[in-house]
Order: sequence, then C-alpha cells, then structure tokens
Amino acid sequence: MVKKTLVVCFVSTFLVLLYFSTGMCATEADAHFQKGVHDVNEGEYQQAIEEFNLALAADSQYVDAYCGIGIAYLNQKKYEEAIEVLEKAVSIDSEKAIAYYLLGMVYEEIMNYREAIAAWNKFLALRPEGRHAERVKKHMKRLEELR
Repeated sequence: MVKKTLVVCFVSTFLVLLYFSTGMCATEADAHFQKGVHDVNEGEYQQAIEEFNLALAADSQYVDAYCGIGIAYLNQKKYEEAIEVLEKAVSIDSEKAIAYYLLGMVYEEIMNYREAIAAWNKFLALRPEGRHAERVKKHMKRLEELR
C-alpha cells in the first residue's frame, strides 16, 4: 500500500510538472496556478487547493486549475471530490487529455475498473502515442483481467 501511495504521489508530481508548468505567470490566474503547482509538489495539498481556487476565481474556465485540484484530492484520497472536479474540467474542455488520465487513476483507486478504462480510452483517443499512452495501455490490460 505504501508503494502505491508513493507511486500516486510521484505520478501526480510528475504530471503537474509535465503538463502544467508554464514557467511564466502572465495573469493573476496563472500566478495562483503556479503557486498551487508548487504547493502540490511540496505536499501542501490544502494550500494548493486554495491557490487553484484563487486561479478559478480569476478565471472560472481555467481547466488546469481544476486538474490541479483533482491531483490534490487524489493525493488526499478524497476520491469523490476528485471525480467531481475532474468531471468539471472535461465538461469545460473535452479535449483535456490530462483530465481523463487523472480520472482513470481515481477510478482505479476506488476499484471502478469499468470507469477507469472508459476514462483512459478517452485519454488514448486524444494522446494515442508516447510514454503515457503505453503506460495507460498496460494499466488497461491489467484492469481488463481484474474485471
């Protein structure tokens, strides 16, 4: 179980750095978002959620902030909250691959393998190539065997 928690933390931190880090804060929302990313990386999940919410207060369509909140909730094992916020992200931007990736992770954590596979299929439709796609395909194969 400890290993799985460490993997979730590592994957979450990696995803935040890979997908969200822009390097420059062009707007107030961007500044709060970057602070939230920093807080997630430091394990300060409640502070991160507050910063992401400030980003959303400045820009209610800031999909990456919803994804950041989803990562913070995932790391806190607040799975229902994570699902809710990630579903909000995809309702705003149905092309946001990272949101589907994260939804798959959350659904896997709560052992809803059917929904995990569905989310990851949407991720693969948007990002069929690359290291993450290969990892998702392996996860999906394993989950298919568990269903």
